[in-house]
Amino acid sequence: FKEWRLAYGKSYGPSQDLEFRTKVFYQNFLKVKEMSKQAKSYTVGLNKFSDMTEEEFVAKYTGYNPSTSRLLEKNKRVGADELGKPAKKVDWRRRGAVNPIKNQGRCGSCWAFATVHSIEAAHAIKSGELLDLSEQQLVDCAGGIWFNHGCNGGLPSFAFRYIRHAGGLTKQSEYPYNAKDGSCQHPKDLYAKLDTWVNVKSDVESVEAAVTQQPLAIAIHANPIMHYTSGIFEDQHCGTQLNHAVGLDGYGSQGGQDYWIVRNSWGTDWGEDGYIRMAKGTGARGGTCGLLMETS
Repeated sequence: FKEWRLAYGKSYGPSQDLEFRTKVFYQNFLKVKEMSKQAKSYTVGLNKFSDMTEEEFVAKYTGYNPSTSRLLEKNKRVGADELGKPAKKVDWRRRGAVNPIKNQGRCGSCWAFATVHSIEAAHAIKSGELLDLSEQQLVDCAGGIWFNHGCNGGLPSFAFRYIRHAGGLTKQSEYPYNAKDGSCQHPKDLYAKLDTWVNVKSDVESVEAAVTQQPLAIAIHANPIMHYTSGIFEDQHCGTQLNHAVGLDGYGSQGGQDYWIVRNSWGTDWGEDGYIRMAKGTGARGGTCGLLMETS
């Protein structure tokens, strides 16, 4: 624990807080040890979340609002028959369509990051210009009648509605991210506009066809990936209680095992430089950790 604290620059206040964090760390240490025995295609380990309970982790580092996800059904869902033939493999990171990994910090704003990522990519594919757009604009401005709640969660679908109404998104440099709720600054200079969007049917072929066209905003059950470090994540116990919005940047195969390329918003010091590869075509309902269930 002392070595871990030194490595991650962790310090604590009163002695009871140190005692509590020590216990939590030890519980996570045992969990990682047990998970390591069962994991075959991926690795887990101690990371920057290792002094947090699972409940704290979910509350501070996720933010997909499942209670309102049923409203997504009002929007059209398209399938492979409408989207066209999927490519054999896709990786938008190699095609200049995605920015470096970002970090939402201790703010349940994953929905804003997934939304911005998909719009940055769509704009880059269409115009050839990769912009760094503002998540903070969504955190501050896309609440109220748009049904998002800043650092307390939201949905990409609702964020899309706000962006269309507002006329677009401004740049990160003009409305920087601070991982806190704030009052809307109503930016005047808007650089990426949105006409419409669709949701994708919840099957492998449809999602393949969609991400062949551009990176997507998706949702997953994030609890089991708290300790992920590398490899192709496959966990039959991973549920479909969606609580975290992420990006989908493509798919591929390694050693005969197919995987999705999932972009997170927890910084580059988590996972594979901020990404996680999740098993594809496992037959699990809704895909690994439910990643096929709510795709925009």
